[in-house]
Amino acid sequence: MVNDPTRAGRHGRGEGADDDRPELLAARAPTHAERCRTLVADARSATLCTIAREPAGYPYGSLVTVAWDRVGRPLMLLSRLAEHTQNLDDHAEASMLVTEPPGRHEEVLALGRVTLLGPCGKVPASEVADARATFLAAQPRAGYYVDFEDFAFYRLEPTALRYVGGFGRMSWVGAEDYARAEPDPLAGAATGILTHMNDDHGDALLAYAKGLLLVPEASAATMTAVDRYGFDLAISTPRGPKAARLAFDQPLTTTDEVRKAMVALVKRARAPT
Repeated sequence: MVNDPTRAGRHGRGEGADDDRPELLAARAPTHAERCRTLVADARSATLCTIAREPAGYPYGSLVTVAWDRVGRPLMLLSRLAEHTQNLDDHAEASMLVTEPPGRHEEVLALGRVTLLGPCGKVPASEVADARATFLAAQPRAGYYVDFEDFAFYRLEPTALRYVGGFGRMSWVGAEDYARAEPDPLAGAATGILTHMNDDHGDALLAYAKGLLLVPEASAATMTAVDRYGFDLAISTPRGPKAARLAFDQPLTTTDEVRKAMVALVKRARAPT
């Protein structure tokens, strides 16, 4: 399956919609590169896989604490006594698995995850100060051992990434696309937005489904995801559930902008046709 394109469109369509008006064309959604950057941005631990020295050649997975630099490369503070560090000193080839926090979905395989593959080695001396500041900002408890002589900063340089966003959403992501992408600015507020809309504005969600997505038989709608470009709805109908997406008129960065956009959309949904 190929990477999902960034598709422009004012709003969206539900599954099975057959209206070809421009406002009902597929709504813009985050690219897989953007989804990867958003997923790793808040991760503070990951599974580092190195090539074992003994028994030789086998993948060796270990839990590590991480921070992320400006282009999404993982930084680690590793002891030279650790098995994975000694593995890296012999073989730089490595990968790192990062997953969404458990509990985001009832089904564990629905969790988003990304595997970064590439060489992993010590951060060059000229870049250690920046790496130190970035790492300690994310891992303040490392402050008591950061200057121990047997510890050093390592960085994985992604050459390829494999993204799995749950069932049926997966692709290889190019390293350059990943480095250029930016985390979603609404990621930290998404849970609160979903809770607020689903608990307090079910009538508005239903209006979106009927008035903007042209699903007149909709009996209820639930917001399942939100990002800078728009939001996803799960719509209940007599014929079964439908998935749909609505796009914002422009990318948003704050909860206040989201609130204003939601109000504008519900007015549009309820306007006489």
